[in-house]
Amino acid sequence: MKLISFVIPVFNESESILKLYQEIVAVCQNLENDYEIWFINDGSTDQTEEILKDIETKDSRVKLIRFRKNFGKSVALSVGFERAKGDIIFTMDADLQDDPKEIPAFLEVIDQGADLVCGWKKKRKDPLEKRVASAFFNSIVSMMTGLKLHDFNCGFKAYRKKVVKTIHMYGEFHRFIPALVQSYGFKIKEISIHHRKRQFGKSKYGASRYLAGFFDFLSVIFVTGYLRKPMHFLGRISLTSFLIGSGLLTYVFCMKFLFGQTGNRPSLAISIFFLGFAVQVILFGIIADLILYTNHKSTFKASDFVDEIQDS
Repeated sequence: MKLISFVIPVFNESESILKLYQEIVAVCQNLENDYEIWFINDGSTDQTEEILKDIETKDSRVKLIRFRKNFGKSVALSVGFERAKGDIIFTMDADLQDDPKEIPAFLEVIDQGADLVCGWKKKRKDPLEKRVASAFFNSIVSMMTGLKLHDFNCGFKAYRKKVVKTIHMYGEFHRFIPALVQSYGFKIKEISIHHRKRQFGKSKYGASRYLAGFFDFLSVIFVTGYLRKPMHFLGRISLTSFLIGSGLLTYVFCMKFLFGQTGNRPSLAISIFFLGFAVQVILFGIIADLILYTNHKSTFKASDFVDEIQDS
């Protein structure tokens, strides 16, 4: 019998949390699997803590983690992933928009061989501005990562245990979990799920998070594409700078020695700047590769990239 873990970050959802717990229990009672529920109280300032403590007291399957202040969803998920003991780990939002009745559908796709199953809120019950921003976000991330998903940021996901024990998150990286998972070669599937309209409270996502998400997106692109080969990233920047500098220097040389033009030329100073920048960047790339090589064994474990290791 497999154990299922639920990892649910909670921030000021006092009106929703009890009903969500009851819905999860109702679904799990019809499954053959045992289960545990980890609620991570991410610095709530309403009555969420008291409600969660009461639930924990009455149900031994419920575990509560309390943060001193609001640290964000990525930190909450990371802590939950560390504590979860299940063979399959579910993440859900605590606002009741994710429907627990979809849990068996996720498990079916996991049983078919997927390592991560992502929910797709095909008929999304959110305000227009949020749907438009989400569609733009998903199209950009899909294009840049090469992973074709409709909904990267859906909080309703199911993971095999080996996935959550491999990936590392900080900042707003929870938005890009599928891209992180893909970088390790895990199998990803997406299913359409029922999305419900928010009944209580208000959304925690404001305009300020879009800017933070943009910077984290740049970090994810680097981490997933160049973490194991930094010279490939820095080398391209160095080569581009070198070509610009060389082109400008050739122009200055031709103007002076072929056409006899003299005088102060800003092109010379600019060309020297680009050539110097190219040298510095390539040196940074060499240093990064040396650091990576020196720390390779502690940075990358074979178990992160293979399903099974057999001794020959």
